[in-house]
Order: sequence, then C-alpha cells, then structure tokens
Amino acid sequence: MNGFVPRGRHLFVYDIVATLAAIAIAFGLRFDNIFVASAMSPFMPVALLPLLVMAPTYAIFGMYRREWRYASVQEMLSLAAAVVVGTIVTVIIFGGLAYAGAPGTSGFPGSIFATEALLGLALVGGGRFAVRASLERRGVSGGTDEELGLTATIVYGAGETGATVARLAVRDPEAGLKVVGFIDDDPAKHGSRLMGKRVFGGLDVLPKVVRETHAHQLLVAMPAASGSAIRRAFERGQELGLQVRTVPHPRELIGGDSLARRIRNVSVEDLLRRAPVEIDTDAVAGYLNGASVLVTGGGGSIGSELVRQILALGPRLLTIVDNHEEALWSIERELAERVAANPDVALDLVLADVRSQEAVDVVIGRARPDVVFHAAALKHVPMVEHCPAEGAMTNVIGSRNVISACERLGVKRFVLISTDKAVEPVSAMGATKRLAELMTVAAARRTGRPYVAVRFGNVLASSGSVIPIFQRQLEQGRPITITHADVTRYFMTIPEAVSLVLQAGSAPDSGVIFVLDMGEPVKIVDLARDLIRLSGLSEDQVPIVYTGLRAGERLHESLMHDHETTDRTGHPSIMRIRANAVGTVGAELDRLLAELTSAAQRHDDDQVREILRKVAPLSRPATATTSNPPRKKPARAVAAPRTRQAGDR
Repeated sequence: MNGFVPRGRHLFVYDIVATLAAIAIAFGLRFDNIFVASAMSPFMPVALLPLLVMAPTYAIFGMYRREWRYASVQEMLSLAAAVVVGTIVTVIIFGGLAYAGAPGTSGFPGSIFATEALLGLALVGGGRFAVRASLERRGVSGGTDEELGLTATIVYGAGETGATVARLAVRDPEAGLKVVGFIDDDPAKHGSRLMGKRVFGGLDVLPKVVRETHAHQLLVAMPAASGSAIRRAFERGQELGLQVRTVPHPRELIGGDSLARRIRNVSVEDLLRRAPVEIDTDAVAGYLNGASVLVTGGGGSIGSELVRQILALGPRLLTIVDNHEEALWSIERELAERVAANPDVALDLVLADVRSQEAVDVVIGRARPDVVFHAAALKHVPMVEHCPAEGAMTNVIGSRNVISACERLGVKRFVLISTDKAVEPVSAMGATKRLAELMTVAAARRTGRPYVAVRFGNVLASSGSVIPIFQRQLEQGRPITITHADVTRYFMTIPEAVSLVLQAGSAPDSGVIFVLDMGEPVKIVDLARDLIRLSGLSEDQVPIVYTGLRAGERLHESLMHDHETTDRTGHPSIMRIRANAVGTVGAELDRLLAELTSAAQRHDDDQVREILRKVAPLSRPATATTSNPPRKKPARAVAAPRTRQAGDR
C-alpha cells in the first residue's frame, strides 16, 4: 500500500465494495432475480473471481497513486484499460479453473464477466469523478458569493482558454471568480453549454447577459485575439461598468502560480496586439542550435529577449556582454534555473564595454562566436542629443570595435540591431545608428560574410519608452506630457521584434539592411488616452499637456529613406533594402569616421554635432547625389535638447 496517495486507501476499499456490487447486479440482471444470493450460490466461489482480480489490477495501473481532483479523459482511459485487462485475466483464470473442473464453473454464464466489467467501470469511474466533483465544490462552498469574495464573471471566449479558466476558478478559491456564463463570437457555439454554463452569444449581447447574470466582471480569455478585438471588449465592458481583465495562454496557467496571480488587467500591449508572428523555427535553429552565440547589450530590453529566445534554441555557448552590472546580474538570475536544467548549454556573462577595443577583442577571441548580435547602444534620443560625444563613443566607435573584431577573428555571422531613427536622421542618436548600419554593410562587402542590420521602430515597454513614463505620471497624479498632438510612432512588442530579428539573421544575404513590418503608426495621444482609461480614470481627470517638439524630434518616423527601395523576403514581415540604395560605404565613410572618432574622444560635443550633420547626405547612394540631390536638413537637426519628456524612445 506504500504506492498509494493518502486518499488511495479509501478508494481501494471503495473499489472492493463497488466490484462486489457489480458482481451482484450482473447476476441479478442475468437471472432476473432480486434474490442475488440464491442466484450466485450455485457458482460460488468462482462468482467472486473478479473481486480477487480487479482491485490488484487497479493498483498495477496506478489508480491509487493519482490525484483524482484533477482527473481528466486520460484518467478515464487508464481506468477503462485496467478494467479490460482485469476482465481478460479473470476470463483466463476462469478458463483454467473450468478445465480443472473446479466447483462453481459448471454452467457458469460467460456473459456475467462482460456485464460485471461494464458495471464495474461505471461504479469505479463514477466514484472517482464524484471525488473530483466533491473536492472542487468544497473550494467554493460554505458561504455567499460576497462572503467568499467571488466576483460574478462573464468569460469572453468559449474555447480552450475559457474552459481552463472555468475549471481553475472552481478549484482555486483565491481567484475570486464565479463564472456565470460565456460569450463568444463563433455563432456555432451560441446556445451551447461549457463547463455547465451557457454560451449566450457574441459581444453584442453583453448588455443583456449583464442584466440576466448581474455580472460585475468581463474576463477576456482569447490569448490569440487581435488588439482591435481586445479593444472592443474593453470599451464595451467599460460602458457597462464592468471590470475588464484578461488571462494568459493556457500554457502559462499550469506553471505553478495560482489563477488569482495569473489574471491581470488589460494592458496597452493587449490593445496594440497584432496577429502572432510565425517564424521558420528550423531555419533559425539551423544557425543557432549547437553554435557559439554572443550578444552585446544582453542585459537591455532587446538584448535580454534575444538571450531568452536564443537560449531556447540550444546554443553550445551563449556569451552575454553588458557594461551595466545590475542588468547583467538580473539576466543571470533569471536564466540560472533554465541553464541548470540544460547542461549542454554553457553560459558566460561578461562585464565589458564595447567602447574598449581591447575588451571586445578579448571577449570575442575567447568566445569564438559563430554569430554575434550587436544590441549594445545608447538609444534614448534626448540623452544622446544632449551628450552626442557619448552617443558616438558607444553607437559608432563601439559598433566599429565589435564589427572589426568580428571581421578579424572570423565571426561567420553578424546582426546589428538598428532603429527607424536612422532613417533621414535628424537626431544624434539616429545619425550614430545610421553610421552603424553603413559600417555593417561595408564590412560585409569586404568579407562576403552574412553581416546584416535589422531596422525597426519602438518596442513596447522598453526602458525609456513612452509607456513607462506615462504610467509614472499617472501614478504620481501628474498631467501626461506629449510633445505634439499629431506625433506618431511605430510600435512592436519586444518578443515579436526579436523573433523577426532571429529570422532575418538566418538569411544568407551579405551586406543587407532588413526592415521589419511595424504595421500602422500609432498616435501617441491615443496611446496616452488608452492608458488613462486602463487606469480607471477619465480624460477629464487627467490633463494632457503638449510641450512642443524638441531638437532631434519629428512628428512622424519612417522605416525607409526616400531613395530606398525594397524587395520581399521569404517572410511577410521582413523586407530587404536593395543593395544599390544602401548609401556610401567607401573612402568618404572612412574619412567621416576618422573625424568623428577624434572629436568624440576629445568629448567635443559641438564638433561631433557638426560631423553628424554630414550623415544624412552620406546616407544616399552616389547615383542619387547627382540626379536627386539630398534635401537640406533644418539647422536644428542634431542640436542640443531641452529636458527630457515623453514622446521619445
């Protein structure tokens, strides 16, 4: 009995009683006799043979080592298999006894065993699922909804996630949910029942459902729904005075935390959600699995997500480089458990600054990476605008150090993380990143290796992005500050951007700048209004103050220069800029880099600004400068900024 869970001993006794009852009922049915003892007596002791076989068979099949509170179809199939095997064993033993002429075998009706098996399955299985129902009910019994802290909830989404929510809500009282019904946009589900609750209809019947059920909460259980669908649900729920919340994918609901901690308020990321990005996992794993991979800036927003996704693909060695010790320590803590569970992956965390050529050479020389992802950069427009020499030291000289080390030490593949600020740059940050793009292309042309840049816009919730700034202003009861009422930016989630970066990095192209499809640009003022509503406030309660565009800022970003043309790639969300539109990557670029290096090392911010103003014309290909002269940039481009405010990356 040591293989039993605590409740298994009680089930063992129950199974003996249930099997005996099944035998008695089978004889009563066979002989149409309510006096079961008289019907069985001519066939004793063989009539009790299933009693000796079935309980041990259940034990062999592990029926007493399971937690039946979480019983599912799989447990029922295992029980059915145990009944079938036990019945076969019973029949075989009976055959041997009959051959030996044992008492009770003469004239024994063979149909008894089949009838007993079906009855036994019903009684034994029914008992177990009664245990499950009892244990689930115990979690929510003993008081009114108010006393138990339960909120009447309508679940939007009558699919797998909705069913999981309904089950866990019953098992987990801490969730504070009482599911009173479902709504779903699929007409085929309307009028059906899920987990005993009615599927009333689509989102359009929500007002009627709220009146009938007296619900106070709408729980969106559609992890793959688009941002527009989440927005419609959120706005409709708010109109009806409902609290609107959402849940993650079912995979996350079984990770150990209670459902109460998994349910969360709707976020801006939910409202901006796009269709999930599908990547060619085989192609990505083909160049990362078993490889030595190095990520610079691996503690930052993009770099840390690169590290997470690369680690899941099974590199031989993953080297994480960052000059921010707290960020490096944080990612080490996060990855420690995953690395310990995968002894085939070696993890090396290096505290180093890409601005030091010696440090970069040592790190790359020791790791001997097959692939380098260069995410280290100063990316905040106002800060780099104020201190352009520092921006040039990291974004230009640091990138040159990494690229030259990769070139000299034979790194097979290099991927630069770029930005839409590099397009027709009017800020110091954008100009420095444009130079990093051009240096990447130049190195690729010298080596013929797949050295590429991947350009995309803002990522949601990265350090310094507008959303955390707006959230802090709301928490502190301050007005939300925006540079201009019409300012727009492209947005993408960090995991989505990184997945596409890894996909682009798998391409065999050399010297290519890839551009990610960012969808439609988002008005920053609309983003602010969404956050105000999500915080439970109205626009009347939170003023929006427009501060005016600053040096280095523009109303709208672009993902491509005017002269750039693109080709489609094998992925619908990735475009390739044609080689003849890349820009100047020869002697003129080298001269500008030499000037910039000298000025940056002297920390001469004014001289650095003057040099960076030359980057926009340099961005145009030589053929374009004759037939299509570059447009003159306003004098304010790459100038000193005022104090930092929301609206920049």
